[in-house]
Amino acid sequence: MLSLSINAQTIDTRKFIEVTGSAEMKVEPDEIELEIVLTEYDKNGKKVDLDNVNSDFNSVLKKHNVDLKTVTFEYFNSSWYYRPDEKKETYQTKIVNVKLSKQTDLLKLVEALDRKWVESVRISNKTNNEIQKFRREVKIEALKAAKEKAGYLLKSVGEEIGTVLSIEEVPDTYNYWWNQNLSVANTVMPTRSPENGGVENATVISLKYEVRVKFEIK
Repeated sequence: MLSLSINAQTIDTRKFIEVTGSAEMKVEPDEIELEIVLTEYDKNGKKVDLDNVNSDFNSVLKKHNVDLKTVTFEYFNSSWYYRPDEKKETYQTKIVNVKLSKQTDLLKLVEALDRKWVESVRISNKTNNEIQKFRREVKIEALKAAKEKAGYLLKSVGEEIGTVLSIEEVPDTYNYWWNQNLSVANTVMPTRSPENGGVENATVISLKYEVRVKFEIK
């Protein structure tokens, strides 16, 4: 007795067109996080007392409407420093995170932090409370753009667009790399006033998405 097994595979013979659609939106951040490095030595090699720096630092933050409850200590870091007489010493830096709200003018705060005991300031994160809603809106617009593109391309050759066969979201590498390690010098620029909901003088969040869609050809 012979047993024969045959696996039949259905092949989709429908004609189709595959296109990509993209959309972009600029969103005002309503919360920004800064990473600020405080140092014992200024650029001229003069030592300062970090205990006294804390008081001055907090005064600057309070003056610019920063809630001190949002200030969190990260860690101390020890580094080598060579004096002009070639004597090697260690000095400490203190790294803190500060969350800003719409009550703070970012540019003015950064200018006020131009002190001898501030080694660096950088934007470590920025977000909007409704960012998920905005992401959905951008993705919908990207899908609409893909449908529009497929429609006019097919029309140019006398064909009509049919039903959607597949939708693929292109990996969001644009947003990932754009938000990494943003320095204040490169990102601070005027935007809307805080009365309109954004952090004043902060850069916008750029959302850009792309989808790959396959449409049937009627």
